[in-house]
Amino acid sequence: MRLAVSGQLLSRTHSLSEIIDVLQSFAVDAIELWPRNVPGGEGEEEEQRYERKDVAGTARLLAERGMSVACVTLGFDILARCAQAGTRYGAEALMGAVDAAAAFGAPIVNCYLAGLAPALFVEAMRPAAEYAGRSAVTIVLENEAHDDSGPAASVRAIVEAVGSPHFGTQYDPCNYYHANEEPYPAAYETVKPYIRYVHLKGGCHYDPVSRPHDAKGGTMRGSPDRFIGYTSIADGVVNADGVLRRLAHDGYDGFVTLEPHVPPQRAEELYALDIRYVRERLRALQPVEA
Repeated sequence: MRLAVSGQLLSRTHSLSEIIDVLQSFAVDAIELWPRNVPGGEGEEEEQRYERKDVAGTARLLAERGMSVACVTLGFDILARCAQAGTRYGAEALMGAVDAAAAFGAPIVNCYLAGLAPALFVEAMRPAAEYAGRSAVTIVLENEAHDDSGPAASVRAIVEAVGSPHFGTQYDPCNYYHANEEPYPAAYETVKPYIRYVHLKGGCHYDPVSRPHDAKGGTMRGSPDRFIGYTSIADGVVNADGVLRRLAHDGYDGFVTLEPHVPPQRAEELYALDIRYVRERLRALQPVEA
């Protein structure tokens, strides 16, 4: 397994070069790119996709700085627009992300359901997954709390409906917790055959009295009076140690990408905590040479 950090958190406050400076100060050499990390394509829609971005210039910058790209992520709600624009719209956005991933040497394109009906998502995904396979790229669906990608059984059903070796799921245990699912082992066991990418972050029930430094997130699925709180991985409720051990045991050899959900001014504080925590555990999982 290899460590990466998401570029989303600092995407509104830092240029890509500045984000690389921050990550390299922690000896991190792989990043998950979001549309806002890549210059060009001004406008609300272009901020969520890649066709009008300066992909070639960004690829040169990454190569010059020695940064690998773990994943290329589409903007959160771009596929939801298929409900009005048609599924071809979503397929083209996905294909644009695949082209960017191929240019960056990234193995994964990540996307979201964002409330889109699963049948429409599957219709848009099938041609995109076939296209991705021609570039040795895999597209993954990230589970999110408040739509049909919240329950692990629903994620599995969507992946199986697409039915492509070039489409799988991203496993985010904290997001399963946010969806009132048991993140591990239950959700893991359900989606295990289709895990192609992993996010880790710290989450817990938001309690401003006993844990005033946690970042308040959205409501817990099905619990309008309870909110998720974001914290370090070590202080969160997810059994990250168990997750990493099982991933190693089950032969997962992809990226584990950190994406703390805190204000940008706390980014380096959480990077320091989470990078050290995950690095120590990944090191302990390395086989001992005879």
